[in-house]
Formats: sequence, structure tokens, C-alpha cells
Amino acid sequence: MSAASEEFLAFTAEKKRAVHLALCEQALDRWNRYIAGNPVLEYRESVCGTLQKVDTALPYDALTAAKTGSDPGDVGNRYAEPIAAMQDDDLEFPDDVEFAYYSIYNLFGKYVEGAPVDDWLIVNQALSSEAAEDAWLPTLEDAVRVARQLPD
Repeated sequence: MSAASEEFLAFTAEKKRAVHLALCEQALDRWNRYIAGNPVLEYRESVCGTLQKVDTALPYDALTAAKTGSDPGDVGNRYAEPIAAMQDDDLEFPDDVEFAYYSIYNLFGKYVEGAPVDDWLIVNQALSSEAAEDAWLPTLEDAVRVARQLPD
């Protein structure tokens, strides 16, 4: 385990949240690059056979809600269908995009819905949204460095 990983795990909850938010901002950038090249995303839901359109604003809205700790945009309900579709393999994204999507979903779950999401899961998913593995450690180190400056 890297020194940055160990430092993150020893952080207070507020510093961990700062790291999560910073990393998920980068995951959102990955999502936005993907949807820029795929402006209309649709999938066929296998249980009923209906054609579903992907709510491309959902990750942005979820990250915004996680920052404030509230859900005025009904993000929690909006996630129900696409998460079920991803788990049923009806909706598929490239691996890095899927990690970006899940990291923001789990961030929302932890900080808005109070779900018992493991702190490292969000970090791991957000870092995995970067296709270049050699960028993972420097990205984590940067986020940890910024969070380190926050008061305890």
C-alpha cells in the first residue's frame, strides 16, 4: 500500500470526504468526455423490452448533491433504473466510464443517503476511471496533499 493510501485511510471523515470529492470531480470529467462523443445514449431494458434513454446529467447532479448533502433533484430515484440495468448487463459502458459512473453513484450514496459505502471503494473506483494506471498514484497523492491542508 502506498504512503498516500495509508494517509488517506488515517484521515478524519471530513478529509476523506475532500479526497472523495476531488477524485469524483475527475471521474465526472471522464464521464463528460464520454458523453460528449456519445450524445444520445440508449439501451433496451431486458425485463420489459422498453427502450431507455440514459440521463446523462445524473452524475453531475449526484456530485452536486454530494457536495451539499441534500437531494433536491431526486437523484436517488433517478439512479434506480440505470443501476439495475448495469447490473443486468442491459446498460454497458467502457470500463473506465463505468468506474466513473459507479464512483459518483457511491459518493452520492455515502454522503446524501447515508449508505455504508467503504471509503476506499470510492477512491478505487474514481482512480480506475482514469485509463492510464500510471496516473492513479499521482492523482491520489494530489488529492491527499490538498486534503492534508484542511483543519482537523
